[in-house]
Amino acid sequence: MTPKNADHFFDIVVKKKFYSSKGNLKFYLNGLFEHVDLSQKEVLDIGGGKGLLSLYAAVKGAKKVVCLEPEEDGSRNGMISGYHDLRRELPESLPVELLPLRLQDYLQQTSAEKYDVVVLNNSINHLDENACIHLRNTEASYRTYVGIFKDLSRIMKPGGVLIATDCSCKNFFNDIHVKNIFVPTIEWHKHQRPSTWISVLKDAGFKNPTVKWPSLNRLRAPGRIFMANPFMSYLTRSYFQLTMEK
Repeated sequence: MTPKNADHFFDIVVKKKFYSSKGNLKFYLNGLFEHVDLSQKEVLDIGGGKGLLSLYAAVKGAKKVVCLEPEEDGSRNGMISGYHDLRRELPESLPVELLPLRLQDYLQQTSAEKYDVVVLNNSINHLDENACIHLRNTEASYRTYVGIFKDLSRIMKPGGVLIATDCSCKNFFNDIHVKNIFVPTIEWHKHQRPSTWISVLKDAGFKNPTVKWPSLNRLRAPGRIFMANPFMSYLTRSYFQLTMEK
């Protein structure tokens, strides 16, 4: 990746109003992929939406990127058209493929030990929403998710990295039954704590969990210092980033 290519990518994303500013976008992406080298890697972006992370990975030098966006439950309409709108502005040589498939359908047709990096950005609870809702209450729901991640592990290379982001169900506004002013559309009953996801992923064979609590991107470095912790996250969005290895 050259600085020119990166700047062009950031400019296009902001011009298309997919993100508020170049500075906020850079801060967000640097935090998301901190300690993850994307160069010459094969990347799977699950529930990739408009392809922001998929295209960024390609700009950063990924060898191949597959973006899964079924545009089904949990996804807003217009994700696929938004992807193509952004894709047209970038070099044709970028090795990104969009597939309108659910993860479970894709897993049935994919060879083993293929991906170095797997990203579930705000999509982990949508893989099977009904099972996610009852994940802590019924053994069948828990085993459904363990099975999904065992199959996902099969298509990852040894040492591969999984990055999952979402909101924890443990949130101040949810606990007092008031609409959250930071994320008013979140359906909290469909979400789980990172500790629950760690348990599921460990049972599926993943290891070395690391949890971060990102602050609002517009606050940048000061926000990371004062707000990127479990307590302040609980009072705002309860947003976490979980990283584990195969």
